[in-house]
Amino acid sequence: MNDTVKRDNRRSLPLFLLIILLSAALGAAGGFFSAMAADRGVLDLIWVWLDRAMGIITPWAIPVCSAVLLIPGFGLYHSAKRRYVAWDQESEEGCQAIEDRLNYALLLSSFVLLTNFFFLAAGFLYAKILANALCFLVSMGLMMVLQQKVVDLTRRMNPEKQGSIYDVNFRRKWLDSCDELERAQIGQASFRAFKAASGTCAALWLVLMLLSLVADIGLLPVLVVILVWGVLQVSYTLACIRLSRRTFK
Repeated sequence: MNDTVKRDNRRSLPLFLLIILLSAALGAAGGFFSAMAADRGVLDLIWVWLDRAMGIITPWAIPVCSAVLLIPGFGLYHSAKRRYVAWDQESEEGCQAIEDRLNYALLLSSFVLLTNFFFLAAGFLYAKILANALCFLVSMGLMMVLQQKVVDLTRRMNPEKQGSIYDVNFRRKWLDSCDELERAQIGQASFRAFKAASGTCAALWLVLMLLSLVADIGLLPVLVVILVWGVLQVSYTLACIRLSRRTFK
């Protein structure tokens, strides 16, 4: 076993070191040429145009994004509901079609959440605060209604599922009511999300570090990315430790 471990390490180490060296070289070259080619006037012009664009977009962003995302979301829900009414309770294909529509409806609600929080923050700089906050509350209310309807229909399809979306312990109750296969699927999805988030944090760190060479952005953006990355890594590791202890009990 020890020989196998050492052999695998020896085989993987050269490629790993090569990737690290190439990444460092590309990063150094990118930073050097960005610093050499940067024109402060061009950066200021880009910032001015972005500032103007945000001033035009932000006051209308929440209602427009909500309409673009929530209308199809409710459409998917009603399509799933119609299929559920016509479902014979036996067809696996019919069940999968319903679940697909409900899942995509939840995905659209997630986009609503992200755009709402972004443009709520932008509204403090580019829009009337009270009007923007009111649009935010209305949009979030509609989003929660959509999520509640999706969860309720899912529970009707799966009577063993527990939890109301308005319950503060909804996620725990929902997970407790899942069977082993569903928990395994949740675990696989969580690991893929962890990998995607880790890769995104690494890419953001690199972009912000290079950007700091050509623009006066300070260390705060880099610190925020590192904090998010740190929370992700530490929480994942601690969760693995806790779960491994439960396995041996």
